[in-house]
Amino acid sequence: MTQIQASQRSTATIPTEQSHQRNQALTVKAVHNTQESPMRRTLDAYGIDDTRGAFSQLNREKYHVFVKKDSAGTPDLTHGAYVSKQDEDGYGNFNWLNPKGLIKYQTQDVAVITFTNKDQLTQLSDTYLKRPLPVFLTKILNAEACLDTDLYRRNASLAEFISPIDLTQHGYLIGPNSPYCDATVLDTYVNAPETLKNSKDGIILCTYAIHPGIQSEFLAARHHPSGPERLETSQQTPQSTIGDKTKLEPLTSILSLKQEHIPQLEKLRGETFKHLREVYAVGEHDNVRMFFHFPVAEKTATLHLHTWVNKGDHPLNEPRSFDLDTIIAHLESGKDIGDFVLSRNEGSYFLPTSDTIKDISGIPFKGLRDNVLNLPL
Repeated sequence: MTQIQASQRSTATIPTEQSHQRNQALTVKAVHNTQESPMRRTLDAYGIDDTRGAFSQLNREKYHVFVKKDSAGTPDLTHGAYVSKQDEDGYGNFNWLNPKGLIKYQTQDVAVITFTNKDQLTQLSDTYLKRPLPVFLTKILNAEACLDTDLYRRNASLAEFISPIDLTQHGYLIGPNSPYCDATVLDTYVNAPETLKNSKDGIILCTYAIHPGIQSEFLAARHHPSGPERLETSQQTPQSTIGDKTKLEPLTSILSLKQEHIPQLEKLRGETFKHLREVYAVGEHDNVRMFFHFPVAEKTATLHLHTWVNKGDHPLNEPRSFDLDTIIAHLESGKDIGDFVLSRNEGSYFLPTSDTIKDISGIPFKGLRDNVLNLPL
């Protein structure tokens, strides 16, 4: 240990509460600054290691992760992880990936789905059309008791209906993605939604396309015109039936999107930002992502947009996430969505083995492979 006298500074430059320390001796340990310079000598005098070089390495790898580990160094996924992604997160900015997402995607193996032609995509679209709307969505539309309707009853601003620009378009219902939130977080959505953007949970919303032919007690109070088809959870009405009755094809996945949907997608984007500003106080410095998943499971087969604010992601989730802006740009170029799907990663999509997508009848499932998209824990 070495006694080094602190250098004198003018009283005018020292805060009053620190002036009594001007003549105290500093006890410092050995430091590692090797280059001779006034800055290095000053850092040495105060016992500070100059670690700027080491910290600069943080920007050279795609992902950096903080995760809880046990004494043997084994990651504990049940606590989630803090993730920083190069070129997306600001320097030193980490977003939280919740335990449910981390456990789902941080797996040894992945299921591989590979589309090689548009006939396979057409077959999948037909499969989706034969499915009814998701059970939880029909419960909302019928104003039945469930987690979501209770949430909207407690704070009506959390559910917003984005009306269609005309009767040839779908509307969109936006609200919190409640299955991925625990009770405490849901209470925050109800009581202080504007605080969520600065919490570790961030904001996670899900927005569902609503066919204009649907008759809904819940949406009637939100200025949705009443259509000819009333949906009851027990009826299990195929979405194709709604299309046949109304002569307007339902939107079951991104495969349903065409150039004529561009104006409604642009309205969806603008109204979503407006909703984020008004309900959640989201501003220009917040990290906002809007994306569709593809492929999707049969049980969730209706077009839905994920909106995340200040939320961490897992690398395995990214290849099947299609940003709303990218979808709009692709359609504006006059290209078909099927071409987009086939060109991404040469038509291959990697999914957790727990996902039921690989079990869809006729889907081109190519087996299991090692998960090379794991986070570096």
